[in-house]
Amino acid sequence: MNYHVPVLLQEIIDGLQVSEGKKYIDATFGGGGHGMEIVKAGGELLGIDVDPEALEHARRKIENGEWKIDKKKIALVQGNFRDIDTIAQDNGFYPVDGILFDLGVSGHQLDDRERGFSYKFADAPFDLRLNQEEGAPASEIINHENEEQLSAIIGTYGEEESCGRIAHALVNNRVKKPFRTTGDVLHSIQEVTGDRNTYKTASRVFQAFRIVVNDELSSLKKGLDGAESVLKPGGRIAVISFHSLEDRIVKQFFQRSGFTLVTKKPIRPTRMEQQENKRSRSAKLRIAEKI
Repeated sequence: MNYHVPVLLQEIIDGLQVSEGKKYIDATFGGGGHGMEIVKAGGELLGIDVDPEALEHARRKIENGEWKIDKKKIALVQGNFRDIDTIAQDNGFYPVDGILFDLGVSGHQLDDRERGFSYKFADAPFDLRLNQEEGAPASEIINHENEEQLSAIIGTYGEEESCGRIAHALVNNRVKKPFRTTGDVLHSIQEVTGDRNTYKTASRVFQAFRIVVNDELSSLKKGLDGAESVLKPGGRIAVISFHSLEDRIVKQFFQRSGFTLVTKKPIRPTRMEQQENKRSRSAKLRIAEKI
């Protein structure tokens, strides 16, 4: 199973200056696309991921030899990158020469109907948790928050102009039947948008609830702070973001004293990569070096 097609792969290897014997953290290991290339290029790697399924998949690939790498050069740990400093210290893996954050949802997660990340599975539970063993699914937020709060979530984290009307539709419809599936949510969105722009709007609404369910933005801020503490002077942090809220946090963090920008402007996938991997189209890569 291909969990994820890595985005901007060569740009990451070059940007982190991966070389023999240096230490790197892949804070969002996922399907291992970036991490495996770091190891193949000679780096020692600590791979972190919040999703236990992704790490189980990776361990199988390593053990059965499908990934032809030196097992001594990689350690995998389940955890949230918001705790990157604690995880690195607990595993004796610090200071490090480079750290990667790939903030995209993996291809496997998008294609797994039980996760509810994609509206193409109408009967899938509206869950959206990166780790289904923790917290409550997104359906509980829709079923219990008031209209004002739902509007704020959709407007703030989805940057959706129709947030008030969508929240109103959600509250009206949950009285008739509690929300359970992605199809239930999509139906309420369609009531507001008609057939026009339904799926673009749905993408923003799903994004909003995913961010809230997983506490993504505060985790990113804490993770970047922690990454700085375990990074060597001269070490680099590379972050791939997929929407403006993430990118703004990364940009502001890198503008702080203590870092030199390696990328004055974000690196975008080439036209060829965007054609081959449509999920890469919104990716932005920023890299900074610790002074």
